[in-house]
Amino acid sequence: MAVRTRIESISRDIDLVVSEMLSPAAQSKAVADYARAAIAEADETNRRILGRLPPKVIAVDGRRGGALEQVKPSGGVIVAEWELFGEVLAWIGQTLRDRSPRVSGAYRNAHTLFADGVETEIGVEVPEADVYTFINLTPYARKLEVGKTESGRDFLVQVPNRIYERTWRDAKARFGNTAKITFGYETQTGAYRLKFNQVSRSWDKAQGSWRISKRQRADRVAGSAVSVPAIKVSFRGS
Repeated sequence: MAVRTRIESISRDIDLVVSEMLSPAAQSKAVADYARAAIAEADETNRRILGRLPPKVIAVDGRRGGALEQVKPSGGVIVAEWELFGEVLAWIGQTLRDRSPRVSGAYRNAHTLFADGVETEIGVEVPEADVYTFINLTPYARKLEVGKTESGRDFLVQVPNRIYERTWRDAKARFGNTAKITFGYETQTGAYRLKFNQVSRSWDKAQGSWRISKRQRADRVAGSAVSVPAIKVSFRGS
């Protein structure tokens, strides 16, 4: 006799074989004990990753909040689901703010979350979506991310640059087993467009000067929309 215990939030299915020599009540208790230990283990993992325990819902044979010992001895299912996506999005949003310069606060307050393209407030309950995107709506977001002055110094002085890239790397290391998190550059609606052709250049640390490319990049032609850093998060198929 096999009773299946599912812990869905950590993408793990557990087949628990219960001895047929046990009474139905004893079989249910054996399954409940095993599920309780697995849920406690998942709780500890989530606590370690998030820094606190996220809310969860437990369903026993489709009944939310049912006692674990009430699981059917034959074919019963226990499902535990942790609400993790809000925790992940809140952490990314707050980290972007914490790493932002605070001279005027304009950039710090312009981090925006989109759920399948619809703007959503960061830090509150968000709707379910296939893809969540963090982007900064200031026209100089790209310059703050990777820009340099004529001397080769990072454009940002108050805080380290590559705010989005560093946050993406840290989020991926912290939540990579929970969500698919990617980083790239996107063109936002109403993006600033270049007034003149711009050359492609890179700072040569050894020479202490700029290295100018002879090739004209298509995205640096006058009229091109300036792309800005973006972090994408998906919880489906991660």
